[in-house]
Amino acid sequence: MVVESNLRPNRRVEVLPDRTIAEAGRQQGDSHKGSVTTGLALISEHSVRRFVPFDRVCQINPTLAYVGIVVAQAISFRRDVSYAHAMPESHVVLAGSWADSHIFSAATAFADARTSALTLKQAVQSGWYLLRFLDDTFYVGESVDLRARMGGQDRKWGEEIATVRFRVEAASKQELKRREKILTRELETLGVPLRNVLNASIEAGRDALDELLPAAEQNRWLRDPRGYNAADQTPMKSMAAQEIRYSTSARRYHDKPEEAAVTAVLRTFLEACVPAPRATEFQYWSVSTGTYNGRRRLCVSVGKMEVLVVNENLSGFLNVRRSLVAPDRRSERELRRRHPDTTLHHAVYDDAGTDLVLLSSPTLDGLQRLLDDPQVTAAAARLVFDVMQKHFCKYTRYHCPQVVQSVYPGYPRAMHEQSGIEVGHAVTEVVPAPFYAEADDAPANTPEGEVAAHNDEEAGDVICFWIVTAGPQKSGRNQTRDFLARGEWRMDPDPRFESKVAAMLPGERIAVQNRRNVASDDIPFDRRGNLVSAMDFHLTGTISSNPGDGCSVRVAWDAATVVPRRYYLYTSQDTVWVMARGLRATWDDLIGFVFDGKPQQNIDALRNAPRWSGRFGDR
Repeated sequence: MVVESNLRPNRRVEVLPDRTIAEAGRQQGDSHKGSVTTGLALISEHSVRRFVPFDRVCQINPTLAYVGIVVAQAISFRRDVSYAHAMPESHVVLAGSWADSHIFSAATAFADARTSALTLKQAVQSGWYLLRFLDDTFYVGESVDLRARMGGQDRKWGEEIATVRFRVEAASKQELKRREKILTRELETLGVPLRNVLNASIEAGRDALDELLPAAEQNRWLRDPRGYNAADQTPMKSMAAQEIRYSTSARRYHDKPEEAAVTAVLRTFLEACVPAPRATEFQYWSVSTGTYNGRRRLCVSVGKMEVLVVNENLSGFLNVRRSLVAPDRRSERELRRRHPDTTLHHAVYDDAGTDLVLLSSPTLDGLQRLLDDPQVTAAAARLVFDVMQKHFCKYTRYHCPQVVQSVYPGYPRAMHEQSGIEVGHAVTEVVPAPFYAEADDAPANTPEGEVAAHNDEEAGDVICFWIVTAGPQKSGRNQTRDFLARGEWRMDPDPRFESKVAAMLPGERIAVQNRRNVASDDIPFDRRGNLVSAMDFHLTGTISSNPGDGCSVRVAWDAATVVPRRYYLYTSQDTVWVMARGLRATWDDLIGFVFDGKPQQNIDALRNAPRWSGRFGDR
């Protein structure tokens, strides 16, 4: 069935039932009635064709949101419905057409892949690959270093591999794996014979850093981090989409008078403490700016912990291995003698274990002196290395490439980057994060969901859900009618929330709420004369693009509700409130109510929670 979009004239959708494309082509004239709940959708736009599992089509990139209209209708196959064209029966042709639709590169002889398609002079390239074997079976995989992965595949399969195609994109390891699942499932749905089991990894027993740096190179770096990094000539990666999202944050960073000194601190840290920083950037470590409501000038994260932080007031801290810098009282006294302004703190991070000390400095100069101390940087380098071996960075969502470019002006980024492929909304990573029970309980100017200093602030690389507000009614700006008319959500410039807006990704869900205190008779519990905090939800939608201004996102809005849905007690007045599934029961309940159409909130659990039990709980 071909459905033409009345919103985008160059796009059409072919909805195919649950059988192979080739079989569908042969039966294109047949009569077949019944609702289509599974199968495949072929998205066509400007001659680019993409196959998408139909039961996920409403969850993909919101630029395809109009397909939801098709789903809402009881789609049936009738005699007057025909397919646009018959699909090829050959698995090779079918896999080739699929790869074209996902903008994979042209097929390259596997023997030549590492000398022609992926050369040593190129930046480290991440993405996905499609292997074709001599028996016309296939393999879909991903890697943060495609060239190195081809070496591993050569050792594993050897001369059995005929050709390879690449889909290069700067993406986090979590995103690479998430999309690999989707790509594998699509090819399986098409009936293409695959050698890999769905979602199986290529190699087992390797630590995360092995994928990029062989063990011998890791040992070389450990012996002399500064010397190794100084000799490294790896180019910078292309991150065009990430640069767009964080253009406003980057401008604010560069406009500060202390930018050169802060960048110098970051440069010292990267060169002394991070293995091959240009090669490991993004997938293994990230740097954010303007987070914690604008209170952080920069934050370097490895795994799911922060390792270097410079605050807006130019104080900062560094996490290091205690055993290498202050294992006993004598060495601790010696450290304090060298750095009298430094304070040692006990800190707890899951990634670091017990061998950790946080070194805090009240000034930027003091932080720079710490990083000029070889014993301190050796302890910091060991911590970074150990965490990188455990797993990939969980905070690539917040990475600002322009800050790193300031560190390495002699290594310009490549101009071209392939666009992303659509993905569904499956949460694959969970990062524990404490949060305040209600916005009114949080310290002044602290949004609900934010955590105390030295803890992980944001949800990591998970699918986030965004609850936002409209502008003040008296201003007349940024009202729900404006959002609907313009297909966007927008706030007035506010440094406290710009980094959060920059972190919004296409495909994520967003809802507009208005918080108020109510005393109406229809409240579903006994308020005992107390006012009740409530959020009225007026709009929900799916983010389609992020222009990077830190103030707005494009949104494909769902149909507006005549009567807003109301959620009680667990509320926030913040302009931007972010949450994810699987982190807290309160978040799961709110997400289910707002985004999944859950008919009722779990009000009994909330009103009997400590925060509200005195006023509304059972007696």
